[in-house]
Amino acid sequence: MKTYILLLTCVLIIFFSSCRDIGKLADEQKSGSYFIDSKGQIAYCQNGNWFSLGVLPMEADPESFEVLAEDIAKDKGAVYYRNMKQKLVDRNSFYVENQVPKDRFHVYAIDQVLGFNIIKGADPKTYELVDSHVNWARDKDHYFYADDMVHADRQTFTFVNNYFLKDKDSVYVSPNIGDFRSISTNPGNVEAINAYYIRIGSTIYYPPFQKDSHALAQSFDIIRALRILDQDILIVNDKSILVRGKIFKYNNVDAHSFQLFPVDQKYGVEISNYYSKDKHNIYYNQEIIPAADVKTFIPIGDDFGKDAKNAYYQKQMLRGVDVKSFKKDGEFYKDKLGNKFSAVTGNKV
Repeated sequence: MKTYILLLTCVLIIFFSSCRDIGKLADEQKSGSYFIDSKGQIAYCQNGNWFSLGVLPMEADPESFEVLAEDIAKDKGAVYYRNMKQKLVDRNSFYVENQVPKDRFHVYAIDQVLGFNIIKGADPKTYELVDSHVNWARDKDHYFYADDMVHADRQTFTFVNNYFLKDKDSVYVSPNIGDFRSISTNPGNVEAINAYYIRIGSTIYYPPFQKDSHALAQSFDIIRALRILDQDILIVNDKSILVRGKIFKYNNVDAHSFQLFPVDQKYGVEISNYYSKDKHNIYYNQEIIPAADVKTFIPIGDDFGKDAKNAYYQKQMLRGVDVKSFKKDGEFYKDKLGNKFSAVTGNKV
């Protein structure tokens, strides 16, 4: 066995010491993927990982070759994306500005397989990425999302929060969660409540996170007060509780005393809004846990909790559990009596 291991070690040493020399980087400040080999020829090797990704030879002119970005270069005759010549671009006016490829005619989007595609309607002189908003860009006339033009008023278009936008005419759902579409005319009083919710007058909107759904809207006669519990949960006028845009399932919940449980490092509880309480009840996913004691209940996970007398999986009481010793242990919840429950399914194992 020792002889085999020694032989294998020697083979590996010989293999790696005889690895292909892919040469030196053409411009290590701009790219870790373009190389000049021992023959003075240009080659592309993504991040220098020749063993997994291989080395791709290029028909580039070494004398005039210039690296422009990690995967973009040019020489006297062509522009390259990785090792591929790009036929759409104007070589003489091509440049890269803040990682965006442009020439005097067009702005280009990058297809990871084929290279550059023209962004229709984009003005290369004024096109720029929008700070702090992923996939967004703009030029003097338009906004763009994921390289597609957004049809809105350029001069008044703005971000309300992470999921809603507006211009002088309309309020829109952001295309980062579906189709870009108007949800309302803009009456001029559009406000962000938090990263999810917005308010238009006395109506509150929540994003349509499910595919092919619409923004959820809840209207009130008047909004006097808002209490924000987290990104998903609001209390309106100390009376109505909104959970992910819908009214709390249990009609008799006491909004004034309603609260979420704080993160408890002792029990390893992560941030979750499945468990909540008011002065009367403990709730799991907006439904009452009938036997739970309001004064002593604590969550010990997203789906497990306990009070002074009992342990629970979601709404279900776990019979025969020693409450004091019951806690999470790896992928299970256990007690000193040998009870063991799956953290994923809640089933006893």
